[in-house]
Amino acid sequence: MKKVLLVFGVVLTLGLLIGAAVYVLLFMEDPIQEAVEPSSIAEKVSKPKNADVRDQAKTQADMLEMLDYETGKNRDTVGWLWVPGTKINNSVLQSYDNAFYLRQDERREYDIYGCYFVDYECSVGPREELSPNTIIYGHSDLKDNPEGPRFSQLYHFTDPDFARETPVIQFSTLDGFMYWEVFAVLYTELNESFISPDPPEGIEQMAAAAMEKSLYEYGVTVGDQDHVLILSTCTSSFGANDTDHRFVVLAKLLPEDAQIPTEAQIEVRTES
Repeated sequence: MKKVLLVFGVVLTLGLLIGAAVYVLLFMEDPIQEAVEPSSIAEKVSKPKNADVRDQAKTQADMLEMLDYETGKNRDTVGWLWVPGTKINNSVLQSYDNAFYLRQDERREYDIYGCYFVDYECSVGPREELSPNTIIYGHSDLKDNPEGPRFSQLYHFTDPDFARETPVIQFSTLDGFMYWEVFAVLYTELNESFISPDPPEGIEQMAAAAMEKSLYEYGVTVGDQDHVLILSTCTSSFGANDTDHRFVVLAKLLPEDAQIPTEAQIEVRTES
């Protein structure tokens, strides 16, 4: 009888051990697998490391990654704008008119400061298909404060040291990585030249008129065959309720093989 009980006890113990092993294999998480793969591969490739893309895209690879991501989030995404030394480092949108994104952000959610958007009449794509003028609009805080939101940051260009240290702007599309050399920074009345993708007097004459009003002499030549980028925002310099003036920064597209300048050779204009 004792032998029978002993055998039964051994069989019971073996059964419990085998059952426990099967339970572990079937239901317990593999600690090695959990450590190696904390998230799915799909998550890693479907979104950038930081969903807040501002201040993240500074290389060509970064911009292509962010542009691809932003295009997936909003089909109106047409480019990426980065002004070194500022918080302007975002996707650029384009819609069927210039009112659509006045108070909507990149996710089409209400935002008093809207987003950066290209004039609806501009052609955006490969460099050879760009409009003579590519105009990008953005709001400021109407305090001309360079530390303010959105295009308020353009007012950093009123500091000669900043202007000297920021000779180029990057505005790129999915079709090309592009550097633009700044040639004028100015306050101006609204006029056809600065809101037209193809200014009636031609690029060279439009650029010359801008250079005459510029805060600095850049010594950069612009011809009718050049492509120009215009960043435009509101200003409070002519009164809090003024709607007829803008603060604009103009830059010309550099050739793909151009040497990128590291400093602008500016001369500050003195008021006569």
